[in-house]
Amino acid sequence: MSGQIPGPKGHWLFGSLKAFRADPISFFLDCHEQYGDVVSMRLASTKAVLVSHPDDVQRVLKTNRTSYSKRTRGILRLREILGEGLLTQIDKDVWLQQRRLAQPTFRPKRIDVFAEHIAQETLQTIRSWGETIDAAPEVAHMTLRIAGRCFFDAETEEAAKVGDAFLDVTAINRDRFSQAFPLPLWVPTSANRRFGRSMRTLHGMIERWIEERAGTAHERHDLLSTLMAARDEDTDAGMSREFLRDEAVTLLGAGHETTANALAFILQHLSSEPEVYARVREEALSAWSGPTPTLEDLRNLPYTTACIEEAMRLNPPGWLFGRLAEEDDVLSGHTIPAGTLVMMSAFLTHRRADFWAEPLAFKPERFLDKPKRHPFAYYPFSGGPRNCIGSHFAMLEMRTVIAMIARQFSGISRACDTETSWTPLVTLQPADQVPLKLTRASDTTG
Repeated sequence: MSGQIPGPKGHWLFGSLKAFRADPISFFLDCHEQYGDVVSMRLASTKAVLVSHPDDVQRVLKTNRTSYSKRTRGILRLREILGEGLLTQIDKDVWLQQRRLAQPTFRPKRIDVFAEHIAQETLQTIRSWGETIDAAPEVAHMTLRIAGRCFFDAETEEAAKVGDAFLDVTAINRDRFSQAFPLPLWVPTSANRRFGRSMRTLHGMIERWIEERAGTAHERHDLLSTLMAARDEDTDAGMSREFLRDEAVTLLGAGHETTANALAFILQHLSSEPEVYARVREEALSAWSGPTPTLEDLRNLPYTTACIEEAMRLNPPGWLFGRLAEEDDVLSGHTIPAGTLVMMSAFLTHRRADFWAEPLAFKPERFLDKPKRHPFAYYPFSGGPRNCIGSHFAMLEMRTVIAMIARQFSGISRACDTETSWTPLVTLQPADQVPLKLTRASDTTG
């Protein structure tokens, strides 16, 4: 084992907290370049290490996962909104029980039935677009509509009410993430009171939907109903009302915000690569006729899928994953003491020149060739047993949206010269609204 792990010394009291909060991506890139694969740092009172080598990521998330937990500050903050759903569940035994119950709901055959709903909501949204749009809020509105339809089979007004409440609590929580020492939620500030009102609205609506489905969930086909109907094979026990509510909120967050951020970055890349966009459009035009695609049509979009994967390589919405070392471990020859926060940045790993040729270039072809690469050189949906349970839904949704946009518009380009950069919060978000110019196609069917 090596001795002291290298890393920035930082301020005597706050360590590297100021640099981390000011620009975490630049800070991480500099740390990796200067100190290597394992970087030690202190963030105020938190002792942390940053790792980016796929071997270390694999060890933490998979091969030695029992030595690590999600008992991190970031997860505790997310629990203020998401409760104890799969993403934020800290108790490993409870998580395993929850995952076993939920997993069948998210199998591809179960998820694929939503392809038609996704396409219908997408078509309704993009038909309303004019010659210029701000892509980030537009796709956020679209993914919120899709989530309301597929997850809750909600009427437009009800979905909008839940969506507004969710957007409100996430906006407030983003502000709290940016504060080194946020006030507890029980302190009656105006923001905390607003947070409480929106959480009551959000929980109230979802709990009412759960109550309405009691005894009839097996007759309905939205995701919430399917989760309610799920039963443990050994005990025949179902999910608790509290877990159903918390998982519904988690689904809304992951299925809306994360996917919207990914779509905005994908469109930004396509707007800068006219030859790539032309190929995506040609593929979509060849895949189906009529206004919306079938599930089989969507399976015939390999290049579009490669563009999505490449955009998520360069701009992974899940850009940073954290685990707490519950016991001593060794990463890249360095001893990691128990109590250390281990940060794994997909953003860094996805841009390593030792695993990706021309790592900063947008080259979808690298995902068509399917060369053998390290299984953790690319992990936009995390990895190991606690990977994102909704990844198949997210890919189905993104493939549908991008292909349908390509059919509707013969060209897209940036409405300003500035390239989109990043705002790395809980998820990686575009720093601007991604303004785009659109040329509606004269040959669009539907």
